[in-house]
Amino acid sequence: MRDIFSQSTPFVFPKFEERLKGILPALPRLEAQVAQYMILNINDLSFETGASIATKNGVSEVTVSRLLRRLGYHGMRGLKKALREELYNWEPDQDVQDFPESITQNMELEYKALREIYQQRASPLWDQLVQTIVAADSLYVTGFQSVRGMAEDCARRLGMLRGNVRFLAAHDGMLTEWLKWEEDASRQSRCLILIDVVPYAREALVLSKLCNENNDSLIVFTDEMCHWAKNHTEMVIYSTTRTGLILESTVAIGAALNLMVNSVGRQYSTTLTERLDQWKTYTQALKLF
Repeated sequence: MRDIFSQSTPFVFPKFEERLKGILPALPRLEAQVAQYMILNINDLSFETGASIATKNGVSEVTVSRLLRRLGYHGMRGLKKALREELYNWEPDQDVQDFPESITQNMELEYKALREIYQQRASPLWDQLVQTIVAADSLYVTGFQSVRGMAEDCARRLGMLRGNVRFLAAHDGMLTEWLKWEEDASRQSRCLILIDVVPYAREALVLSKLCNENNDSLIVFTDEMCHWAKNHTEMVIYSTTRTGLILESTVAIGAALNLMVNSVGRQYSTTLTERLDQWKTYTQALKLF
């Protein structure tokens, strides 16, 4: 899926891209077609299967398998393993090695925090989380104190993908936006995405308890020190925030939210283009961009 604001996505697997481009001229026609698809969609390959690639290119799975063998991979599993290794086994160049020790340590801890997020992204819990968001008739996002801005941004991004998304401002609206008013409200499913870090907001605990009492789904994105979220929901994503900075880092929790939005967007792949085109029409009419 392409970036909303541009027509191309920056590649993050330069070694694999170089291999594909190097072998491309010598490939049989159908394998070359698949290789070209991989080059154009290189960032999405970790989410593909041999069958999905074959379907999108109008070829057989055997053709995809032949190309993978030619490249030296044992099926899609082998390719994904190689992509993970290329993503994580990054070696600093000389300029980075010249950084002060404090910056280098921070950088290594940030990378570790990101790896932990991607490990959670690959867990069954992540799929459960995404399906809960997609299945909810109404979706709310809230956050407090220093991460309120992240929560508002997350709500707007989710609103680009699907309907009935609202930022829940506990004090601003006094929870009026959370009131049920439909005649069939008893059949309406609701989900709250709650973002909170140390020092945890009192409102976060109150809203978590209200979710439990109302049988609403609850998803929490929080830091590594959170001790209370699991008391209210199993759907908790933990982000490391202590990476040696004066204030806690939001790099990992920001990555977790971005990955969540991306995963949700993939569930609407058949309708998303039309929705985003409509959104672009509105923004152009307002001359926002």
